[in-house]
Amino acid sequence: MNQSQFDQLVEEICAVRVIDSEAPLVDLGVDSLHTVALVMAVEDRFGIELDPDALADFSLTSSAGLLKIVHEHLSAKASDTAGS
Repeated sequence: MNQSQFDQLVEEICAVRVIDSEAPLVDLGVDSLHTVALVMAVEDRFGIELDPDALADFSLTSSAGLLKIVHEHLSAKASDTAGS
């Protein structure tokens, strides 16, 4: 999934418009309930489990930061699967 597609997912789940993928989600109007819904949707869609503590890192609280976490989890998952 590329950034544009991920931004669309964020927009659908959080009912916001992502103009800048690097902007903190809270600056776009995303509240805590939308954040929980977004995390759950991302986990379901990609079959990964996100560490809630990772989202405390300010650099990861943007659409781009969250997609970075997703890609890291997917890479790790692929490596684990390949190593099995």
